[in-house]
Amino acid sequence: MKKYTLDKEGVRQWLEQLYGSTIELQMMEQNLILLSLHSWLMSRFELSESQVEYLISLSSDFKNNLAQEIAFAINNRADITLDKQTNEKSTSTLSRDSVKVTEYESNKIQSDTPEIPVESEANEIFSHRLEGHLIVRIYYKLL
Repeated sequence: MKKYTLDKEGVRQWLEQLYGSTIELQMMEQNLILLSLHSWLMSRFELSESQVEYLISLSSDFKNNLAQEIAFAINNRADITLDKQTNEKSTSTLSRDSVKVTEYESNKIQSDTPEIPVESEANEIFSHRLEGHLIVRIYYKLL
């Protein structure tokens, strides 16, 4: 896979290529994400030096939780959106009492599926579907 820009369009292109690939490649991508979100981001997206430093500054728990959410979204072919503040003028005029914030919002919905009888035949089709959307937000706020 090629490297993408770390913006809304780059994430959309990455997801489009990923969902158009084989299940095996999608599973490999999930494993890479779960193994090390940091390494995966560096290999998938073009990051500036300051973005790498910021990524390093995030807590391990946050990165692990975010990796789980991304892998879950991929497993269920859910949309993933990066909502990133990109206006350099507004970020450069922020006071020293501001902090960069990363958060994620995960919306998961499981569709109703009929109960399968215990004695059902092995070739009976089971329709199980999860829907959702993962939004990763990066922005600044005043302390």
